[in-house]
This record gives sequence, structure tokens and C-alpha cells, in this order.
Amino acid sequence: MSIDHVLKLYSETIRSPFLHYGFWDEPKSVDLDSVNLQEIKDAQGRYIEHLSSFIPSNVKSILDVGCGIGGNADYLHNKGYHIETLSPDDFQRTVIDEKFKGEMKFHHCKFEKFDPQQKYDLILESESACYIKIDQGFEKARETLRDGGYLLASDYFVHHRDGTKNPHLKSSHDMDKYLSSAAAYGFELIKEYDQTENTMPTLDYGKYFIERFINPSIEYGIYSAKKNYPKTARIVGKLMGPKFEAKMDQMDLLDSGLFRKYRKYMIYLFQKKNV
Repeated sequence: MSIDHVLKLYSETIRSPFLHYGFWDEPKSVDLDSVNLQEIKDAQGRYIEHLSSFIPSNVKSILDVGCGIGGNADYLHNKGYHIETLSPDDFQRTVIDEKFKGEMKFHHCKFEKFDPQQKYDLILESESACYIKIDQGFEKARETLRDGGYLLASDYFVHHRDGTKNPHLKSSHDMDKYLSSAAAYGFELIKEYDQTENTMPTLDYGKYFIERFINPSIEYGIYSAKKNYPKTARIVGKLMGPKFEAKMDQMDLLDSGLFRKYRKYMIYLFQKKNV
């Protein structure tokens, strides 16, 4: 199994039990100049509080698919749900094992390869639906859920394509295709919520932080290297320049305006129906 190093970096820098975007109650009032790390953590806490409000009252057992480092699972466990976790990521497995000391069952596999030994009341996919192949994911969900069970997905979906290669069009499912596949596999959409605006301050702050602190530091480092070690700087520039430029293109992912253009961050609650 592999490690998602982007998520690993996110967890080690934010040092929060969550890996998701967070939820801002009043996004238009957020002042990026005054945002601090605790406010980002608080937003992440509100995210699972809001998401858990969509869990039906008859749910007792939950399979947390793409569990990250266990923040959602811990919150739901403390609310009295029976939780099991699943992820193919080696780092996440290590964190879950250390956090719960083996008391919370962890399934180390991709969801499509999961071999359920029981039926669950609800499957939670919090920012993990985009990693799961659409048809195989709904097929496996039917196999994993009890009759009348639920699939709660919270993720970003592509709602617009314009023929460009914008990075927002990658690593996300097409909304219409996702919903039509859900219906085809016998999942009825019973609740939905567009939380795009409530998540955008996290992107805005990420962009703000990089533009204010990271980019000037990089520019100064390049200037200093060229001044003091010109030959070495030229060689390194030729080797690393194209890779660095490609990484900078990924900055578009922090542009909330482009996010809104191409994606919506949705909560979908489906119920498994007999077909």
C-alpha cells in the first residue's frame, strides 16, 4: 500500500485530527489577515458536527471509508456510534493504530476490494468519494450496507467542463455521472446540501499564506543563490525549473473562484433501496 504524502504533510503542519476542508459558518465575514491556526482547527470541528447532523436516527453502525487520521471516527465514536475504519494508506493505518490502540477496527484496503463480514447501517465517505471508482463504489456499497442502509458522501464534484486542463477538473467525479450511477445501483438521494461557500475560506487562507509567506521566501532564496553561487544556481535551475513551474501551476487548486467555476462541494445522503 502507498502513502498520500499531501495528506501526510497537511496533518503534520496543521496538527489537527482532521484532514478535510473545514466548515465556516459565516464565510463572507472571514478576515484572512486575522485567521489563526486554531480557527482552522475549529472550522474542521464544525465540519464533522455539521456532517453528522445528516446521519439518520436509526443508524448505529458506521463504516468510515477513507478515514484519514481518525478525527471523524473519534467524534462519531464519542457520540455513541459503533465505528470501523477503512483506508489503503499506510500512514493513516499507523496513526489509527496508535490513536485507538487497536480498539477501533481498521480495514487496510481500497473500498472496491473490501470484503465485508457484516452489514453496516451507514457508510461515511468524507472527502474520499473522489478516490473511489463510481460504479464499483456503489456496487460495493450495496454489498456492504443492510437493506435500507445509508451512504453519506461529502466531497467536491465537477459540475462544469470547458475543454481546458484546469487542475480542478482532475481528481473529482462528474456530479451528473455520480448521481446517475447512484440511481442505477438502487440508491435514492434523500438529502443534499451545497456547502461550497462554507468551505472556501480554507482555500482562500491557503492561497493567502503561500502568497504572503512562502512565495517571498522562495524568491529571496533564489536571489541569494544566484548572487552567491551563480554556477550552481544555473545548474539547479535547469534541473528543477520545469518541475517547480509544474508545481506552481497547481496553485490554481487554491483559487476559490476557479473552484466555484468547476466544482461544488456537496453533501449527499443516499438510502439503499431494493432493486
